Amino acid sequence: MDFLTISELFLMLCLIIYMLANVKIAARRTTGSTLAGVAGFTIALGVVLAMVSSLTGIDFCRDIAFAILILSPVGTIAAAYVLGGGDL
Repeated sequence: MDFLTISELFLMLCLIIYMLANVKIAARRTTGSTLAGVAGFTIALGVVLAMVSSLTGIDFCRDIAFAILILSPVGTIAAAYVLGGGDL
């Protein structure tokens, strides 16, 4: 393995830890922290999927990452509303 591959895998590990931290932030009951947690989670997930696409050559991961990053504001608002105690 070359240095670039090792650094990409390390970045993916850091992003997964960041995603877990965002889940903890999103689990709080305030609307602001829920919005911040869900937004951070979706951005990190999109970046991880884009990196998986570049490392493995699986093209649909890039398409899914693009869809997540485009639709994340709608999902962020919906998830924050539900986690904040609302009902869809």
